[in-house]
Amino acid sequence: MKLWYLLRYGLARLTFILLRLPVSRFEKEVSGIWSSNPADRQRLLDAILLKVKPRGADGHVVSSIEEVSKQKPLTKGTFREAANSGQNKSAGFSRHTAGTTGEPTSIVLSREELARMLAVRAYCYRKHGLRLGQREARIWGRAANTFGAKVRDLLLNRQVFYPAEGDVEATVARLVSWRPEYVYGYTSLILEAAQVIKNKGLKPTGIKAVVCTAEAILPAQKRYISEAFRAPVIEEYGSTEFDIIAFECAGGHMHLVNPWLWVESENGEVMVTDVFRKSQSLVRYQLGDSLTVLDTGCELLGDTKTIDELRGRTAQQFAYLTVDHKFHAVVFGRALDAYMNAFNECFKFTVSQSELGSFQLFVSIEPSRGADHLKEWVNLELRSQLNVQQNLIMTVVVGEAFMRKGKHTYFFLDMDFNDCGK
Repeated sequence: MKLWYLLRYGLARLTFILLRLPVSRFEKEVSGIWSSNPADRQRLLDAILLKVKPRGADGHVVSSIEEVSKQKPLTKGTFREAANSGQNKSAGFSRHTAGTTGEPTSIVLSREELARMLAVRAYCYRKHGLRLGQREARIWGRAANTFGAKVRDLLLNRQVFYPAEGDVEATVARLVSWRPEYVYGYTSLILEAAQVIKNKGLKPTGIKAVVCTAEAILPAQKRYISEAFRAPVIEEYGSTEFDIIAFECAGGHMHLVNPWLWVESENGEVMVTDVFRKSQSLVRYQLGDSLTVLDTGCELLGDTKTIDELRGRTAQQFAYLTVDHKFHAVVFGRALDAYMNAFNECFKFTVSQSELGSFQLFVSIEPSRGADHLKEWVNLELRSQLNVQQNLIMTVVVGEAFMRKGKHTYFFLDMDFNDCGK
């Protein structure tokens, strides 16, 4: 079995070479840049910008990091218009994302740009004892039933599992019996797989790590997944436009890890500049996420700058008690994480607001102490956190069938705030 795993790993790495993707060379470059001091890195980025000369949202050429901060933020709408106008359609590789608006955005990459993205991933994996090209079980939301996708997965030593599209228990059993070296996928689907593993008494073996991406994860959920898969859980933050932006180190910090990305947080909103991107200009690109960047001094991975708290999409950040009294919806995540820790529970949840001061809590399964106990306990926690007297959670709805499909998030503002109080 070990020999077969080595042969399949070798085929995956050979695929990169045959596609002329110098992943190993760029991985060494990633490691070298992060081992240098910040001043040397900035001088390198200045030199790259001077050569590449990307354009900001207003069309002005940007030739240094100092000039980046002076540019107008690039919205997804503006970028989408430029992409759809045919900008560099001849690039070798393409990606597509619907994003939060449902409008498709086309991402084009040259071989070098794709190789650099893969090199960052390889660098992050290596820090956790993984190798890009090892046996990967990918837990994904919907099947890409094309011949090209199947060939790609075969060559990359990957098998994709779609628990949302069939018999969940059978799908998870197949995953466990396939014995991957690591698991990668959507947080909510990995959590569901972990619940099946525990409920059915399955015993995964040989898994070195579980990498959660695309959706936020709470500490209690990470512990639950780790226990089920018998492996550490690593959190990844990224996007289709840039692939990995931040990755968790062994010490639990979410480090910025792509040395060619200049990441800013302005008023809590993240903006990313890719200094090496020639196929499409991405200068101060607004991802639509809210986060805080701090310098922790941790040197285990990438930059010493880390993401302190990823709060999710800016469009779904604030909940309202009254027209004039709002609070950050991250408090719901904290309250539910506290509940799961206190009573050794683990489930998916979302909170919805359709009226001022009134919220619905949706949970994937009924907690062992019942929905009423959950409602009472969470209301008490929210009153304490927000220093208010009234209960906020009016109803608790139990069942996976009642939860929203698609990319998972913890809070939805389901009211037109412009009509509030009228």
